[in-house]
Amino acid sequence: MLDMRKQADKTFEEWMEEALQKIPMYSSEWTNFNPSDPGITILESFTAFHVLQQSRMDETNPDVQKKLLKLAGITQYPGKCARVLLEPKDHKEPVVFPADQQFCVGDTVFETQKPGKAGDCHLIGVFGTDAGEILDGEVLLDREAPLSVRIFGKKPKAGNGVYFIMDSLPEDTELHFYVHIVKVPYRNDFVESVNNRFASLSWQCYTKDGFKDIRCRDRTGAFLTDGELVFAGIREPAVYTELPRKGYCIRGILRQVDYDIAPEILTVHGFLLEAYQRETSCTVKSFKKNREIEINCNLLEDGYFRVFCREGEGRSYRRYEQYDGIRKEGRYYEVVKQDENQVTLRFDKLRFRYGPHRVKDAVRVVIYNEEMMQRYDLGTVYGYDMQEIELPAEQIIPEHFCLLARRQSEDGDFCYDFVKPNRTGEGELRYELLESEGKIRIIDAGDYIEARLFLANLSAYQGEKGNVRENSRFTAKGAFGELTFSNPAPGGGGRLKESLEMAARRFYEEMKGPKTAVCAGDYEDMVRKISGLCIQKVRAVMDYEKNEVMVVIKPWSEKPFPRLTPLYKTMLEKYFEPRRLLTTRIRFAGPRYVGIDVRGVIYVKRHYERYMDEIESVLRRHLDYRSGEQNFGAVLRFEALFYDLERLDCIASIQNLVIFPQNQKLASVEGMDIYPDRDCLCYPGNFYLDVHAGQPGVY
Repeated sequence: MLDMRKQADKTFEEWMEEALQKIPMYSSEWTNFNPSDPGITILESFTAFHVLQQSRMDETNPDVQKKLLKLAGITQYPGKCARVLLEPKDHKEPVVFPADQQFCVGDTVFETQKPGKAGDCHLIGVFGTDAGEILDGEVLLDREAPLSVRIFGKKPKAGNGVYFIMDSLPEDTELHFYVHIVKVPYRNDFVESVNNRFASLSWQCYTKDGFKDIRCRDRTGAFLTDGELVFAGIREPAVYTELPRKGYCIRGILRQVDYDIAPEILTVHGFLLEAYQRETSCTVKSFKKNREIEINCNLLEDGYFRVFCREGEGRSYRRYEQYDGIRKEGRYYEVVKQDENQVTLRFDKLRFRYGPHRVKDAVRVVIYNEEMMQRYDLGTVYGYDMQEIELPAEQIIPEHFCLLARRQSEDGDFCYDFVKPNRTGEGELRYELLESEGKIRIIDAGDYIEARLFLANLSAYQGEKGNVRENSRFTAKGAFGELTFSNPAPGGGGRLKESLEMAARRFYEEMKGPKTAVCAGDYEDMVRKISGLCIQKVRAVMDYEKNEVMVVIKPWSEKPFPRLTPLYKTMLEKYFEPRRLLTTRIRFAGPRYVGIDVRGVIYVKRHYERYMDEIESVLRRHLDYRSGEQNFGAVLRFEALFYDLERLDCIASIQNLVIFPQNQKLASVEGMDIYPDRDCLCYPGNFYLDVHAGQPGVY
């Protein structure tokens, strides 16, 4: 972690001492540190300028600091709700959930964003095709003991496909699937904004007219990493009968294939329910209809709601009450039907004289839970500058926040307006939401002086706490309390709003990290960050005379001697083009391999049976650079190899041991050691060993 004390706390002398200590790290030729050296004079000038500049920066207020960071390309990260995908656990019957249905894991609450179903559709089969051969992938549905399947075969080709078979398939709705992939060692993390170039699939659904194209958001990188598949645009699905298991079918067909390693699928989870980590205390439901509306919301369980109607275009809202059965005229609604999470309201303008007009958002219903019903009254707008009002929660989601402002109308009654943060316009109530602190700050009261403020919409979240681990146990709240769910993937994306201090720290860290590749370490670090590549070893070699950098890369592969493919070279060149120095040429190369032979006489102690396994294990550990920790061009030290052999319990003595390369153009011998070329990796060659165990003889 960086030391985040104010930089101005360091004196000029401390900065100079720190700078002088770092000079040998960057230059071995600069040895004169006396004040008379011109380089020291320049360093003193820059240090003085830095101290003056930093002292002024530390004196600035937060607003100025935000603007300075923005000039440097740094803005505070907004808060974000964590997201999970849920599947029913031990429950197969269909259930319809309302919007804002809550699910709890411990004290953390998740909510659905829109109405949804669970348990009405099931994934019953997974198959692959490889050159016409059907690959059975039903083991991918086994949650207890999953076995991996190379769903496109060992050598995927264009035309191979994956087939998902289901017992039913809904139309015109998004379907969420999640796929677990067998992790490939050394593969770099996928960056969502970078397109995968290893393969592409076209997705189709089987209909009565054959397979028809559908839309798919593929977050697996064509099955290279764990991720989500979101299908949409399904119309008129039909049963597919050409596979061992019959059912409704969605398939993905490989169109372009250049996999470095054939993907291996571990499990597939289908028909998942999307939920976000937040806890809504009150919410606003809007309706265009002006006669009868149906409200379906989890918060209705507590029974607290207020109804507001707009009686004309551009007018404020008026509050409506439930009809008491006595008066003949007034602003009333009737409750037609009410269940635990559902209520139907009816308006009759002819009967009661008043009713909602046919306009957008004609009716708005504010629903409260029991706790917020006691705290929704926030107080009065007094009109002085920067009035702050406390809210009954912290870590509030700005997109889910709204106030209800009550004013006196011209007819002496109350009128109501729904006011969101940061609105502009003449006479508007302008305020900002301090979501982390749980406050609002009124910038300009406008026409709302002496207005009474109430909460209309409020949801709080917990940031990183919502990134729950996979296979957590979720319990539905309310009427569905007996149902449990699990998440096949960990929750992701949750974070609290970044503080100004954290944004400044991120700026300092980014300033320290390389943006342009300059030294060999920069090239090596950047190669390990390129999205999706499998990088096992990398070495950058600088040629200052030619002003050229050779970057040697060994991709991870199941092949014993992998090469650098044209696709890898293309991706590397594209990545480094904007990151190289203008005058520097970059050459990417794959590894060259040289076998190392071993010759010698070894005497082993009596009664050892597996001595050859132990001897060969030591030899391979030292000689096999392909899977070991040794990098390109690392010197093979004979002394270290001999020492490790001699330490084995089974060894009595070693005589005439020698190591030598099979190709002396790729590696040279100096003394007893071997020096491979800078782009070369060693591997075990032939072992010519005379091993004696108790009596003469070659084993």
